[in-house]
Amino acid sequence: MRIVDLFSGCGALSLGITEACRALSLNAEHVFASDINPAALDVYKRNFPSAMTSGEPAETLVGRVGMKISAQERQLQAMLGHVDILAGGPPCQGHSDLNNHTRRSDPRNSLFDVMIRFAQLLSPKHVIIENVPGVRHDVGGVTENGKRALIKLGYSVSEAVLTASEFGAAQRRKRYVLVATRNTFHFDALPRMPVERTLRWAVEDLMHLSSDAIIDSYAASSKVNRDRIDYLFDHDLHDLPNEMRPPCHRLKNHSYNAVYGRLRWDIPAPTITSGFNSPGQGRFIHPAVRRTLTPHEAARIQSIPDFFDWGNANREALTQMIGNAVPPKLAYRVALEILR
Repeated sequence: MRIVDLFSGCGALSLGITEACRALSLNAEHVFASDINPAALDVYKRNFPSAMTSGEPAETLVGRVGMKISAQERQLQAMLGHVDILAGGPPCQGHSDLNNHTRRSDPRNSLFDVMIRFAQLLSPKHVIIENVPGVRHDVGGVTENGKRALIKLGYSVSEAVLTASEFGAAQRRKRYVLVATRNTFHFDALPRMPVERTLRWAVEDLMHLSSDAIIDSYAASSKVNRDRIDYLFDHDLHDLPNEMRPPCHRLKNHSYNAVYGRLRWDIPAPTITSGFNSPGQGRFIHPAVRRTLTPHEAARIQSIPDFFDWGNANREALTQMIGNAVPPKLAYRVALEILR
């Protein structure tokens, strides 16, 4: 199965597809990956060394949907050849409910169209696009326009919002997934986990891991945040009371109860974001140790396995890559159903 991964990040989506191929005794050949983050592209190359890679913005490689094919695009077609699976997660910050500034009208939202143009050029057997659930509410109608274009190309198109904990990740992360395929595919056919995997299942063995590696170390918290962490443990709490919060929370009604929160062992974690280093970015305080999560723990919660090679990435790069990744377990289940 020849695979192209756009907006690839570190390669978590490719990893899930690879494991689905392995389960079905299919050979996964990674043909091409594109991402503008050099650190993420380096990690991708470490894990999928056969792939040609490009650090150029993907939108500069192709024209607009429906345009006449350019000479540059013909060169791209010749270079990539036959493609079985086109996968990608266009930057989703513009659609995120955490983005209060340009949500629904962010220029990055149009990068969804780049996936559609690549599908027009490469005619893959299968297309997998993942994003945040809010992508469906983009003012430009990127998902509706994309579906129409893919149907016109002869694909059967399905979309759904999936919860990662239903597919083997110890995290209740929700992702929008669009599948376009020449085969028959229904999201209802995806087998769900009978019992959700818990945070304890994912990371308890890492609790006291001693290592000098960045991936196994936690970020230093400020004095005020260390006091907040101590307060939670000293009072056996999981939610920080208002009087311990900063004025921007304390002096008004808010819905940020999870922020400065302590995780619980026996349920899945909430969504891991690139803010997992800081208590002020979400519920990222370890349930049993007075600290935030390590990158290793966050990767486990995302269902990224220990054999994944992070190279020499620094803490900032690690947190961004891990927080932005699609859980490979979710990608695995989708790809497995497509390829059966």
